[in-house]
Amino acid sequence: MALSVDEVRRIAHLARLRLSAEEEEVFVPQLAQIIDYFDQLKEYGSEAEIPEEALCLEAEDSPGESMDRGAFLSNAPDAMDTFVLVPQVKVTGDE
Repeated sequence: MALSVDEVRRIAHLARLRLSAEEEEVFVPQLAQIIDYFDQLKEYGSEAEIPEEALCLEAEDSPGESMDRGAFLSNAPDAMDTFVLVPQVKVTGDE
């Protein structure tokens, strides 16, 4: 997938990154490769079987302290009630 410099700027803005014009040009092909890789991974979907020995490698899930909700939402680009609202990064034709 080809990305434009404007799309890289938008992604950098969402990630709260400040990029120079030279960095934006460097990241255009790199981010395009990453997105292409994600598209390749979609081909595998959930049809791939997980080896049985991998199923027992999961770590214990134990609750721990979490960040205060107000502090967390104050760092979000936008919030509605207790949800973080962010703009869509990648638009595909089937959405």
